[in-house]
Amino acid sequence: MIFACRPNLLVGDLFGSLRFYADALGFAIGWEWSDRSGRFLRDGEHCEPGEPGTALVGRDGVQIILTQLAGDHTTRLHLDVEAATQVDELFEEWRGRGVDIAEPPFVRPWGMYEMRLHDPDGNVLRVSSPPA
Repeated sequence: MIFACRPNLLVGDLFGSLRFYADALGFAIGWEWSDRSGRFLRDGEHCEPGEPGTALVGRDGVQIILTQLAGDHTTRLHLDVEAATQVDELFEEWRGRGVDIAEPPFVRPWGMYEMRLHDPDGNVLRVSSPPA
């Protein structure tokens, strides 16, 4: 039975993307891997990869894999939360950290309360819940 999904977002700068997801969005860095010899985390210490690689970030039970790859790429990632107040809390948290929110929360024509933002690589993150 499928119990989880970990989308893989393609990014142009793994280290910059890790900083955005960790510092701006509050995700924890789970692991980084950039070559066949092993991982680059030591007891929770963040280490910059020596070459383009892959990393996993997570927050509140959601995990995202980031893979560095040159070129243009855009993915749309939809993050669900249980209540409209949680969308508002994330909006205030991220805006307070200087994240450029592309569209603030409002009820969409399809009935969901949603905000949208872009990561440094142009990937679209949508955060939504049923309306209050």
